[in-house]
Amino acid sequence: MKSTYCLSSDKKTELHLVSWEPIETPRGVIQIIHGMAEYIERYNSFAEYLSSLGYLVVGHDHLGHGKSVDQLDPQHGYFGKGETAQHVIEDIEVVRDATAEQYPSLPYFMLGHSMGSFALRCYLQKYNRTISGAVLMGTGAGAAIIPTALSITAGLNKLQPKKVNHLLDELAFGSFSKKFPEPGRFNWLSKNQENIRSYEEDELTGFTFTNNGFHTLFQLIHGANKKGWADSIAEVLPILVISGEQDPVGGYGKGVRKTAKALNDSGVKDVSLVLFAELRHELLFEDEKQQVYEKIGSWLERHL
Repeated sequence: MKSTYCLSSDKKTELHLVSWEPIETPRGVIQIIHGMAEYIERYNSFAEYLSSLGYLVVGHDHLGHGKSVDQLDPQHGYFGKGETAQHVIEDIEVVRDATAEQYPSLPYFMLGHSMGSFALRCYLQKYNRTISGAVLMGTGAGAAIIPTALSITAGLNKLQPKKVNHLLDELAFGSFSKKFPEPGRFNWLSKNQENIRSYEEDELTGFTFTNNGFHTLFQLIHGANKKGWADSIAEVLPILVISGEQDPVGGYGKGVRKTAKALNDSGVKDVSLVLFAELRHELLFEDEKQQVYEKIGSWLERHL
């Protein structure tokens, strides 16, 4: 695993960029786009599996996450000034462009998890012809209240962008934990309680977003689910939609199926839908993670 930095599309923040190189010459590239309130190095185990298959794996910490924060005034959950949702989307292209410049002839895949899946869906509306395939993991159909929430967070973002908003966090995610028997606010992430403990103990995961962060998140969710969101995606682009059926972000499978249907209805010809009946939100951190690894690995092999 190697770390470096590159300039964000906001033209001022240094993005933390990580890569995992295979032993032999790479057969393809896979770019991982991580989720809300986490960081790219959490994906080390999965990235090592992919590199063992011969892929170069790359990824970055989003603005306001991991090491992609202002070192003089670090605040996780704050994305910055300006059109931050667009910066998140364009940063995906910044990383792809820098990587593809070094490996111009290799097939290039992207995998987005959770918030990263919504960012990837927005990205695909503009840049889908630059890649060979996409994996949407832990995604969903959004909620009817998102437009109303956006109008609220737009005002809050202007007044107090750096204020941590615990009330919004409770309104957005408070109900997620109620279905599951284990105690704690993060039990919906995983059946694997060791993963939950690790998540709770890591200061770089599970932090609460600022007003600016929630406004950015809701913009990404809205953009990923707006009417006709999939219409501009090339019909030949292979897409894997993969989630746990016990994931509240995906509406316990309902929103995941709706996402796959929207792709099919838009004319995308190669859409694969995989739901793991007993798994929750963080598929790559469950006890059954090897099954998930291999499912993604076999999909990649078929489309390489």
